[in-house]
Amino acid sequence: MQSTNASKSLYLREKGYTLRLEYTEDYVILHLMDIDKFTKDNFRRMQLQLLEWADFLNAMGHDYLWAAVPTDNIKIKRLLGGLRFKYEGQSDAMSVYKYEV
Repeated sequence: MQSTNASKSLYLREKGYTLRLEYTEDYVILHLMDIDKFTKDNFRRMQLQLLEWADFLNAMGHDYLWAAVPTDNIKIKRLLGGLRFKYEGQSDAMSVYKYEV
C-alpha cells in the first residue's frame, strides 16, 4: 500500500457554526467555514471541543491544532484570540494561528 500526503477533511456542523478539520499525519488545521449566529453558548461549546480535541491530538502525537482563516475576517480572528490561539503569520492569503495541545 502506498502512502500519500494528501490532506483529508472532516466537516462538523454545530448549532450556529460550521467548521472543517483538514488533516494529515503531520498536521491538523481548523477552518471556520461559517458562523451563523455567535453566542456565549457557542463560545463555551467551542472551548469544550478544543479541550476534547487537544486530548485526542496529544494522544496522536500532535503538539498543535492550526487554524487558517481569511485575513479580512475580523470576527473570526477575535474569536481565535478568545480561544487562546496564537497568531503565527500569513500563508496563501490566510492568517495562520496555532493552539498548543
